[in-house]
Amino acid sequence: MTFPSTGGGATARSVAAVLAVAMLVSTAGCAGLLTDDGGSASAAAQLDSVPANVDSLAFVDVESMLEDDTLRGVANTYFSEMNASSPYYSGPASVSEAIADAENDTGLSATQFETVTAFSNASEQADTDSGSFNGALVTSSLSKTELKSAVTNQTGMEFSTETYGNATIWVPESAFASGSVVGWLGDGAFVTGTESAVKAVVDVRAGDAPAVSGDLRQTFADTRAGYVKFAMTVPQQELDTGPYASETQFASETLNSVQVVSGAFYVEDTDIGGVTHVVTNTSSAATNIMQVMQGALSAYELASEEAAAETLDKIEVTSEGTTVTVSYENAASNIENAIESAYNESSTGSATTTATA
Repeated sequence: MTFPSTGGGATARSVAAVLAVAMLVSTAGCAGLLTDDGGSASAAAQLDSVPANVDSLAFVDVESMLEDDTLRGVANTYFSEMNASSPYYSGPASVSEAIADAENDTGLSATQFETVTAFSNASEQADTDSGSFNGALVTSSLSKTELKSAVTNQTGMEFSTETYGNATIWVPESAFASGSVVGWLGDGAFVTGTESAVKAVVDVRAGDAPAVSGDLRQTFADTRAGYVKFAMTVPQQELDTGPYASETQFASETLNSVQVVSGAFYVEDTDIGGVTHVVTNTSSAATNIMQVMQGALSAYELASEEAAAETLDKIEVTSEGTTVTVSYENAASNIENAIESAYNESSTGSATTTATA
């Protein structure tokens, strides 16, 4: 968890920004082109198509998020306050406007996207010999023609068309776009990422390679349901702190103790929440991490304006055994009020500063 270094009002606004970004994740997917227990009651992560050699999984139920009135209300409040508070803001004033703007820009509607299942292998990304390995499986109502048109028109790049197994793969001709390979899998499903990741998905779906399994898959399945879910294993290697080893001993030892991180973003009735679990190798390491997080929250809350302090007060950090849990849950109406208060405090502060000057 990170804490912004800006003023207190920024904290409440940052919560809203996260919600707004989450609401529009499919829009970003359009622009950038990107069954097990799933992230929501209506959709499931495509884990049976994810290659075995991954150390991180993430799932976004785009369709359900866009249909959720609770999320839309919070995001609309954020956009409205942004529009009203800054003469320099030229973006949308509502979620509907944001989706319409994206559709005008890309030719694709956010409502055509259903789910995104992302995966990667951090160790391979760190190994320059094997290169990076990451991708995203997308389910949608897109046709093959619509996807191909979006790939070529929105990226402005030239693609070669290949057949791999039973999939059609579009590979960018530019060496600087190695992570922009797109594979059409059929029935609205496609995968985008590095070429090795795209082809690995095709192999898994054909039964020629194993799907992700073991502890990572189980951790993902055990993570509570939500519109967004994630799980990752942390490479167990010592951090090289060089000449600063003595000053950073606590930080390096603590970070090296982290083994697994998982979490979810969810809506429960009219409450919005998020939870992150950090699993360490010892209970003492978990206690240390908990105390550091609690101290940072307390210090930041004391230095924050009222709206931000009320937001921070909803964050709980606890530890049990080797696991640290960071959780946040609040009524949507409270989040909307905090957004409005944060912008009002910001506007009042700016006016006071100008008058004083």
